[in-house]
This record gives sequence, C-alpha cells and structure tokens, in this order.
Amino acid sequence: MAQPTLPRHHYSYAEYLAYERDSGLKHEFDAGEIFALAGGSRRHNALASRISAALEAGRGPGCVAFQSDQKVRVLATGKATYPDATLVCGPIEGDPADALGATITNPTTLVEVLSPSTEQDDRGGKWQHYQLIPALQEYVLVSQASPRVERYRRLSSGSWEYSDVTQGTLTLSSGAVIDLAKLYGGLPD
Repeated sequence: MAQPTLPRHHYSYAEYLAYERDSGLKHEFDAGEIFALAGGSRRHNALASRISAALEAGRGPGCVAFQSDQKVRVLATGKATYPDATLVCGPIEGDPADALGATITNPTTLVEVLSPSTEQDDRGGKWQHYQLIPALQEYVLVSQASPRVERYRRLSSGSWEYSDVTQGTLTLSSGAVIDLAKLYGGLPD
C-alpha cells in the first residue's frame, strides 16, 4: 500500500528571505517552496568564473556585472534565483519586498552554466520565468559537456532570437565578447 503524501509547507516570500538570511546558505524560491542550491563542480565553477570575467571586461558604461552570489527575483511570478552570472545596464532596481536590498529585479543579461541536475530547469521552467523580466535582453546557456554557448536575445518585437555557437566568439548586446577557445581552454574535469 502506498504511503499518503504529506502536504508541503508553502512559505511566504518574507519567510523565505528570513530563512535564507539566518541559514547563511543560498536557496531558490518558487511557488512557496524553498530549494537549497548545491555547489557546482570544478568545471562548472571555472566556466562561471570565466563568464563573469567576460561580462566584467566587456561591460559598457552604466553596466554592472555580478557573480553567482547575486539574487535575482522575477516580480511577475515571485521566483527568486541565483544565476551563474548577471549583468545590469542602467540603474539597479531592488526588490521592494527585500528590506536588506540584496535582490535585484532588472537584469539585462542572465547566464546559466548547465549542469546535469539543472539543465532541464534552466532550459524550461526557469527560462519561462526569466522571459517575464521586462529588462532582460539576453539569456545565455553555457554547456559543460562541450564548447557550446546558446543565447536567446530579445528582439524589438518582444520575441526571442536563438543563437547556438560552438566555435569562434559570441558578442553580447552589452559588448561583452565570449571567446569559446578562451572559455573552454584548460578547463578542469
């Protein structure tokens, strides 16, 4: 006989913020649930570091690059995440519900390094949420398995253009250049 499923506790966003502040660890928030974030592999961390460095090196005036400790919230859905890299061009808009001011709501570029455990969500549910951020202009997916960077770029019509780059360079709207040879050269296993 199957065991009955216990109902899950649904947290408010304020409870999530307090829980995360007190725990000292990073968690994502989605639909009233709190999810602990696992640490990445050496390869994942090296790729995330190199992507952050490329965003920083190529950022234009008035743009700020952030690493994976920057929390981003999708106001339209309430989802809070920690992308592997974030870029904001223009004034930074904080989350009005976060009294500590640690959360931003207007990223221009978001980057996720794909992991076997997160790829499905990065391509699916998370991407659906990210598309609802009015300021978002680019969503970049970086493969760990092979040299491959995918980009979704918002067009003036509001639709998204897809690019799949496996060699050479990819220039982002911010001016940052991702050189795949440099990005993937000498990566740890």
